[in-house]
Amino acid sequence: MKKELHAVAIERLDSRGRGHGSALAGDDTPRPVIVTGAYPGDTVDVRVRRRKAGAFLGEIEAFHDAGVPRQDPFCRHFADCGGCTIQDISYEAQCDLKHAMVQAAFAEAGFSGQAPLTLPAIPAVLPAPRGTRYRNKLEFSFGAQRWLSETEIAEADAIGDRRGLGFHVSGRFDRVLDLQECHLQPEPSESVRRFMRDLAERRGYSFYDAREHHGLLRLLIVRTSLLEQTMVIVMFGEDQPEAIREVMTALAAEFPDISSLCFVVNTSRNDSLFPHDVQVWRGDPWITEASGPNRLRIRPKAFYQTNPEQAVRLYAAAVDLVGLSPDDRVFDLYSGIGSIALFVARSVASVVGIESVPDAVTAARENATLNGVSNVTFEEGEVETVLPAVAERHGAPDVVILDPPRAGLHPAARRAVRDLDAQRILYISCNPRTQASDIAELSDRYEVTAMQPVDMFPQTRHVENIAVLRRRAR
Repeated sequence: MKKELHAVAIERLDSRGRGHGSALAGDDTPRPVIVTGAYPGDTVDVRVRRRKAGAFLGEIEAFHDAGVPRQDPFCRHFADCGGCTIQDISYEAQCDLKHAMVQAAFAEAGFSGQAPLTLPAIPAVLPAPRGTRYRNKLEFSFGAQRWLSETEIAEADAIGDRRGLGFHVSGRFDRVLDLQECHLQPEPSESVRRFMRDLAERRGYSFYDAREHHGLLRLLIVRTSLLEQTMVIVMFGEDQPEAIREVMTALAAEFPDISSLCFVVNTSRNDSLFPHDVQVWRGDPWITEASGPNRLRIRPKAFYQTNPEQAVRLYAAAVDLVGLSPDDRVFDLYSGIGSIALFVARSVASVVGIESVPDAVTAARENATLNGVSNVTFEEGEVETVLPAVAERHGAPDVVILDPPRAGLHPAARRAVRDLDAQRILYISCNPRTQASDIAELSDRYEVTAMQPVDMFPQTRHVENIAVLRRRAR
């Protein structure tokens, strides 16, 4: 189709944080226009790129009026990096945007205000204590072909080194943005990344080619903790023992304070760490993180909330909303390394966690022992498969805590939760769209009594949401 240019007044936001307006099509019929980076009150020139489901999808060419004042981005990579995409608006406006996204998610799932699809008032987003340096984990990719600017492309013959260390450009698995700076993680993250880039340049190490599937250096993972411990993992794409020894020896000498220095050799076509053995070069096979009253051992493959300061505030807000009592029996589904289960354990009679990843279950049990928590049990298995048997062994819960992956609940898991018939459900989600859909499916039996959006990821369009469901009177 012809890539038309339209002047569009943005009227609302959807659950993905995109602006919606309308424009006249060629037959003078009003068509919806969806624009990323536009907000209600903006009037913008939009270049239409494609049509999907009857709507025009476009990008901003120019501004006429700004409903939300813009500010200069603080990162030089704003135009190319797909990470901190809303740093050009104030933090207050970011929180307003995320509040609107949660409202839109539930509206799109059918919550119209009429029974049974009713909602309580959604309070303001719980802001993060810091807008930068909040992440405790980053993964930097080594790429044989880095992302080139338009100026560099025009001078392509003069480019000698096309390697890059940074993040994959959105939509391009084979192109890496060579970072000069990143504001997401505290030190020593930046120092480690710069050292690895300089070391590779000095010694001529090859970077991984995602199309040809070869290259020595593949991935650099840096994890930090509030207790000022650091884990560094280097993933090698080729099994070259001498080169691996050189890299790890150099890292260990440059950063003697790294708590856990590890490496992995991965010659498969998938960047995932999970199928491969992680070797400890120096230090412990974990770092320790503070999580409220608890200390958690974080191993290389463990998932933990990437904003640790805000995670504790999230858990505290969730516990306050659901109203736990000392006699409650709690099931924590998708329990991971036990962070939520251990957080609530001291307030209730017992907690049973269910998790499908064996390493996470082992870590959760280890963390329970580390913190002297004895009223928690962790079971291994898929929620949709093992939940009925777990309930039969431990008794029906009073409260169910849900913190599933972004995709939400498996339909069979949703049915299993429904059959538990617990009095209260605490649903924590990193994706309000799937959360709203799941809750809509449970709305004949449960009503939403409280919600709280939480900003876990400043400068991005991601928002976490807490919802409390109570069983309807019969």
